[in-house]
Amino acid sequence: MWRRTWGVIAVTGTQRTDGAADTAADATLEQRLSVLERENRALRLAVAELERISERDTLTPLYNRRYFLAALDAAISRASRYGDEATLVFCDVNRLKEINDNHGHAAGDFALIRLAERLAGAVRSTDTIARLGGDEFGIILEKTGPDAARDKIVALACALDEQCKYGKSLIPLSAAFGIAAIRPGVDSDALLEEADRNMYVAKSDHKAARHG
Repeated sequence: MWRRTWGVIAVTGTQRTDGAADTAADATLEQRLSVLERENRALRLAVAELERISERDTLTPLYNRRYFLAALDAAISRASRYGDEATLVFCDVNRLKEINDNHGHAAGDFALIRLAERLAGAVRSTDTIARLGGDEFGIILEKTGPDAARDKIVALACALDEQCKYGKSLIPLSAAFGIAAIRPGVDSDALLEEADRNMYVAKSDHKAARHG
């Protein structure tokens, strides 16, 4: 009788111990899963931030050259496959060296940032704008042919034509523009060279008109 009672007590006690162990194991597993979920979320955010940084210019709030060239290749591909119309705009800041020499490189950086902000505010959200390096900027005007792009350049030039205050100095902001129609059979390098040449022609014509 004693053995049977003791056996029942022993079995009952063992069942309670196993149940407590299972509960503790489940709690530990849930904690580990929660930690892994937080770590994965932090990792995804870090990867997204690295991707964002890799696409952005280090000085201005615009995209960088790498991102822009990929976007330009995509625009060329759409022109080839679907006949989509788009125009490349090449922009060169006027007198940046003069600003750096007269006011310092910090003033030159300030001018580039202000100019980038003005350009970004003058284009549509569907367009792509980037700083290509130094004093050069690029814009892809989607669904826009060369004639409409020329009208857009006038608006861009007006948005930039001002003097911005830097400390006690007034820094002139202006830029020259050149365009190239994005079309099948022409790669991104050739389009940039074409827009660059057209920009220098426009700049020369402007200087000639001023001194003529």
